[in-house]
Amino acid sequence: MDGVLINDTLLIFAIIIGVTAFGMYAEKKWRWAGILSGMGVSIFTAVALVTCHVLPTASGAYDVVYDYIMPLAIPMVLLEANIKRIIKESGHSFILMNMACAGAVIGGIAVGFLFRNNAYFAKDIAGYVAMEVGVCTGGTVNQAAMAKTFNVSHDVVGAAAVGSNLVAVSFLVIIGMIPNLKFFKKNFRHPYMDELEAQEVCPAQQVETASAGEALGYTVLGFAKLMAFSFGVLGVSTLICNFMGSLGLPTVFDMLFSNIYLVTSVLTLVIVTTFPRFAESMRFGQEIGSFMLLLFMTVMGTGASIIEIIQIAPMIVVAEIIIIFFIMTITLGIAKIFKMNLEEALISINSSYGGPATACAYVGSKKWQRLMIPAVLIGVYGYIIGNALGILAGNIFL
Repeated sequence: MDGVLINDTLLIFAIIIGVTAFGMYAEKKWRWAGILSGMGVSIFTAVALVTCHVLPTASGAYDVVYDYIMPLAIPMVLLEANIKRIIKESGHSFILMNMACAGAVIGGIAVGFLFRNNAYFAKDIAGYVAMEVGVCTGGTVNQAAMAKTFNVSHDVVGAAAVGSNLVAVSFLVIIGMIPNLKFFKKNFRHPYMDELEAQEVCPAQQVETASAGEALGYTVLGFAKLMAFSFGVLGVSTLICNFMGSLGLPTVFDMLFSNIYLVTSVLTLVIVTTFPRFAESMRFGQEIGSFMLLLFMTVMGTGASIIEIIQIAPMIVVAEIIIIFFIMTITLGIAKIFKMNLEEALISINSSYGGPATACAYVGSKKWQRLMIPAVLIGVYGYIIGNALGILAGNIFL
């Protein structure tokens, strides 16, 4: 890319991996970074590098992370998955996902009424509302579908894409910070975070654990088995998705059975549940998988430059913020009133606005692995209903 300091793929890899490692280090080292979260530090650092033209907004290195590293991490973080606990403990996710989708619809309609007389949107307001509702309930796939359905002009589509990138980055940072804030810890139930805090060990125990690593199975052979397992699951899942995608199934079934995140998650869960001893023989899955998912979040921060947003799509940013406000307020409000878990509310918000990919990465980075399957399922559910909700909201302004 012209005007960018670094274009070499390997150097870009080195930088994004270094930024991710720095985020993890900063979270442990400094209090401000602990509040922001390692994910937030990594994302903001990536945004700054893109804005300063050190890194490009598109690169083959990013494609590798999106297409391979992200899905490859899913089998790793699900090695300790227990289907009985998943079914028992994640029942509210579906309810909260519907609340998030309702917030997206209400926010989209509010944006429509606010900007319907704006010259920038002109005749595209119905299509823009449909796009925003679609993207905020199922991701960019629905956004593209709504743009075609309503014949939205290329200028508005392009501005929406650029604007949503920066807002998505800011959203991920905020959603990463929320579990660390005292207000939310005080006013919401958070059993998954409590469990993680209870599992933390003191430095002396950590040294003892490290010295006993080989006895616990932390060996090169264990790492080799982990990599073979993860690549095998991803390879078979890809074959299944390609086959199902070639059958010409109705759209709803195609979205379900050819979704790589869903297929990979389900296949891993089946294997881990059927062969628990085999799963236990592989070590470092959580650690390596969590790092890979955090790397994905870092790459998300390279999607757009702050300067581009200021120049191209300031109104788009305002519109997206309004919609996110409704999504978060309604979902967190329902969770508070009915005493649902904060973690489930956050993955529902994330699945709604970001889709299953970012929801998976978020759950993995927070080490709430038992919420991985619910995150994927409700994310795919958002794909399914997003277009219908977008059409219904958009037709209000025709």
